[in-house]
Amino acid sequence: MGRTKLTLNWPKSALPIVRNGGCFPIKAHNPSLRYYTPQTTALHLHDYAGKMWIDQSLIPLRPGDFTLTPVGIKSRYDLDAPGDHYCVHFEPVVSKPSGIQLPLHWRPGVHEHRLREQVQTIIDLRRRSESRRSDLPKTAAGAALQSLFLWIAVMARDSTNAHSSSKTSDKLDRVRQYLDEDFRAALDVPDLARRFGMSQNYLARLFRERHGMTMQRYLLSNRVELARHLLNTTDMPIKAVAIESGLSNPQYFHRQFRSVTGRSPSEERILATTKS
Repeated sequence: MGRTKLTLNWPKSALPIVRNGGCFPIKAHNPSLRYYTPQTTALHLHDYAGKMWIDQSLIPLRPGDFTLTPVGIKSRYDLDAPGDHYCVHFEPVVSKPSGIQLPLHWRPGVHEHRLREQVQTIIDLRRRSESRRSDLPKTAAGAALQSLFLWIAVMARDSTNAHSSSKTSDKLDRVRQYLDEDFRAALDVPDLARRFGMSQNYLARLFRERHGMTMQRYLLSNRVELARHLLNTTDMPIKAVAIESGLSNPQYFHRQFRSVTGRSPSEERILATTKS
């Protein structure tokens, strides 16, 4: 068998069937032991260090790493010490060439906490489907898995795989919360960096890795989203909308609104009226 391509083509729209999942122990055993699932693709979130082979492709593992083992492909491990991993097995879905490319190995870095929560949600929903007669939890598990894959496709494409400690990750969460709550105020990056005990460059780099945009762009996105909401749901004059959203200069407001939405504020309001 040839060397496995380290991506999995997956449809942008699908409702995969989750067969089983859980958090399972794995021993630091002989790497000659092979795992093989002829009917399902396996998702793993690893809590140990060592080596993993997907077919003939060698993957160095660190705690927090995400992997996918495609259906019918053998895998094996050589671990530094015993550990645990989250595991979700699901049925493969045929994808068109225009589907998304999922990495067979992804180091989530600052996204690890969110990834772990989403995998745990899928496992919890699948277990609920076993104890209830309704198919709703099973469907919800598949929908959650598809949502996870779309999110990974975006994050893995934008990520540089930088690692961050949980303490730094918490700081980034607080920075985002600050920008969400005080987005109408002027952005002072030096002051923000001092407040959270980080250098400006380090904060800017990690924020962009996590959110796929600069802090300035994130702030603008929040302002424009508020402006869109006010344009769509109130009869507030456009000048007042600009002031309320923190973009008080009319020309700047129109220019930035168009740069984000592709429409002028007046066109946004007309479109909302037409839809209703």
